[in-house]
Amino acid sequence: MRRLLIILCLMVAGSIFIVWPSMALDHDNDNIQETARDIRLRLSELDLQLKEHLRKALEEYGDRPVECSADESSKTLAECVEVDPSGLTQTTITIAHTYENDENLMGDLSDTEERYALFTQEMNKTNDLLARAGAKLYLNSLDVAPEMDQLRRNVIIYIERKEANELRTKQALLIATVAIILVAIFSLIFAVIQRIR
Repeated sequence: MRRLLIILCLMVAGSIFIVWPSMALDHDNDNIQETARDIRLRLSELDLQLKEHLRKALEEYGDRPVECSADESSKTLAECVEVDPSGLTQTTITIAHTYENDENLMGDLSDTEERYALFTQEMNKTNDLLARAGAKLYLNSLDVAPEMDQLRRNVIIYIERKEANELRTKQALLIATVAIILVAIFSLIFAVIQRIR
């Protein structure tokens, strides 16, 4: 009976050893998804500020002649913005939800990076046109690049920890299986020896 209790206690301790890192990983996963969502929402706010800045610039400098691109003739700033295929005055939709499981964590990061790259591209294109028209450039006080770098690092660390945890879990299960088999064999041998005596 005492041996059985010892075995049960060891199994409970082993299960805690397996479950604890998984709980920590779930917390890290939630933090990463929350950070990614916050960055996308912040980029959405910056995008709205960029559109508002461009709208005000068009009111003041819209009739100034500029070259939309190197191979086009001169047009006004308003015409360049109007014919731009990416729609600089149209608000870009930002996805605010997060994925439900960590299998899509890389997709969450990919969506955030794509949104960041899109905003950077629009900001550079807008500032390029404003500079050609002699208008005030859009400068934001919020730099999202450090948060993006930290998000990438956190995702890499999360994936490495998850892989290490899965390996540790497989090893623990293998050890537990071998231990149970050995205990069963030795118990059977002990029972046979007791009966022979």
